[in-house]
Amino acid sequence: MTPNLATLPVLLGFLRAGRVLDAASSVLLLGTVGLAWQPAPTWLAASILATLGLGLLEKYLAWRVALDAEFFTLLREQPAALAEFDQALAALLGRAAPVGPARDLASRWLGARRLLRRQALVLGGQAAAVAGLLAARLLA
Repeated sequence: MTPNLATLPVLLGFLRAGRVLDAASSVLLLGTVGLAWQPAPTWLAASILATLGLGLLEKYLAWRVALDAEFFTLLREQPAALAEFDQALAALLGRAAPVGPARDLASRWLGARRLLRRQALVLGGQAAAVAGLLAARLLA
């Protein structure tokens, strides 16, 4: 399917649903912090640190997904301003303005979907790691 302006609300809905993934990650992150307060063998402490790292990675991805939702909202309001949008973004980030034509909507759509998928995969990894930590605590 080639995305167009009519499909942007669907993409925005999915990107905004990234908040639910982030909320689940917050619960897992708090549980991991709770496990970190208890004395643990070195291997378990390293596992806790890795799990905390996954939680922080999910937080970063959640921020990027939320930012994409905001950006797509702007693009929906001004669909002809893709080139100006890219120039403003480059200026804000201190990068050189892009040369050539602006990225098309399909490329942006695929990038946003890929980012949301990564967020979901990291959340799955975080959940599996927390489950492993809990199992290790119960068996230790």
